[in-house]
Amino acid sequence: MAIPILVVDDEPNFLELMKTALGKRGFDVNTASNGAEALKLLEQELFDFALLDLKLGPADGIDLLAEIKRRQPRIRAIMVTAYPTDESRAAAHNRGAAAYLSKPVDLSDLFQTFKSVLTQ
Repeated sequence: MAIPILVVDDEPNFLELMKTALGKRGFDVNTASNGAEALKLLEQELFDFALLDLKLGPADGIDLLAEIKRRQPRIRAIMVTAYPTDESRAAAHNRGAAAYLSKPVDLSDLFQTFKSVLTQ
């Protein structure tokens, strides 16, 4: 059975890459380009994972993470960003992120992170 994952990013190319790469690894990938789309998908389906961009246009991925965890507390979230800082890393972990990765995301690192998060 495929593992359901929600990928949220405002970059269409990243969403397409994740849909293809994660789909080949046994994930059932749903994508959203903003927080509103992501929250709508959360109303329709339960997810095991969320892969969230830190900066979503005008929205903030950290706030979205908090809302996702409020709605689906058991979801395992991985935050990704092209603008890593110690402050955003701490905020992501404080809001419930299981991991924090820098963009560009190396796919082998991402898959290793998924394995690691599954065993937590």
